[in-house]
Amino acid sequence: MNLTWPSGFEFTAQSLKVRTHPWSPKSFKVNATGGFALTLPPGDKRPPLTLAGQTLRGHTSFYDGPMPLTMDLTADTVSASTSGMNAPASRELTVATVELTGARPEKPPAVDTDIAYDLSLKLIDLSAQALENHPLGGTIRQIVLHPQLLGVPPATWNAAGIKAWRDAGGTVNLPELSLQWGQLALSGNGTIALDAETQPQGAFTAHLSGFDQALDSLAAAGWIKLSAASLAKIALGIASHPGPDGKPTVVAPVTIQNRHISLGPAKLGQLPELKLD
Repeated sequence: MNLTWPSGFEFTAQSLKVRTHPWSPKSFKVNATGGFALTLPPGDKRPPLTLAGQTLRGHTSFYDGPMPLTMDLTADTVSASTSGMNAPASRELTVATVELTGARPEKPPAVDTDIAYDLSLKLIDLSAQALENHPLGGTIRQIVLHPQLLGVPPATWNAAGIKAWRDAGGTVNLPELSLQWGQLALSGNGTIALDAETQPQGAFTAHLSGFDQALDSLAAAGWIKLSAASLAKIALGIASHPGPDGKPTVVAPVTIQNRHISLGPAKLGQLPELKLD
């Protein structure tokens, strides 16, 4: 089964079943088995991106265009790979299970505070090249994101359209996010925007537990100085309180700036460059 869009998107599946009802012709039940792949076309500088998995199942509905009105999808054994014209495919990350739900309003947003898309994403057992040999571990056990795209969305999702959305005040609100990575557990909320270089920047309020072990791991690997880790542990320990599970929990700032993720003064890692074109 092969589906191709004029914009260059391509979907293939070994076996794809799509079901609908006569009384609801714009609502579909989808079930892809035996392997599937979704290919995003390349940009001027960005190579093609292929999302591949073993199974894809769920529901989706449409209203007045090609963008779904609602969706509820689950995919297993998903990988993301890029490939250049003269280079073999490079696997960027692998996720054991992906759960995605989303909805958009029937009435399009008019100002930069209106919600254009409301999504919920859950990733289980994520591993990536960027995480290899990371002090906190090469696999993130779970990531939960609830992003809300605010503002009038671009007519075309290319670099020019996304920059225009950014310049008009477009941001991403995250009313809920959580992460379980090694001994570190994080939950909180925040906001993401694009900086002048169209890279993500954001500020969050996070509830943290397992920070002692995480700081020890970062210091042992030389990512932060031992003295800085000791001072951070003392400060966080003083500010902490017992969480629901009895573990010390603290509220701390998390920032994304210049592609670096930082927990207070401690840098946790670097984000890959976001290439829009």
